[in-house]
Amino acid sequence: MVSLLILKQVRNLSDQSVVEQWAENAYYQYFGGEKLFSVKPPCVATELVEFRKRIGEAGAELIFKESIRINGKDADDDNLSGDTTVQGKKYHLSNR
Repeated sequence: MVSLLILKQVRNLSDQSVVEQWAENAYYQYFGGEKLFSVKPPCVATELVEFRKRIGEAGAELIFKESIRINGKDADDDNLSGDTTVQGKKYHLSNR
């Protein structure tokens, strides 16, 4: 649930979307601690809602702060760099 919450926040996804994408994305599953890829979703979206209700706003904030703390010195870096060269080009049917 914690990994889903972090992925939801980082990727700006809805509860339903993060659960669906988790079932299709080996990287999400690895991030969540899975050892083997599974096509089954980890839960239903409403369980993520209930988890957030149980931990409250303070609990969610603690999870995000701890994930930043664990990241080490990179969490304090003011510079953010991204590699956009891996983004695919849009493919149109007219390009066939």
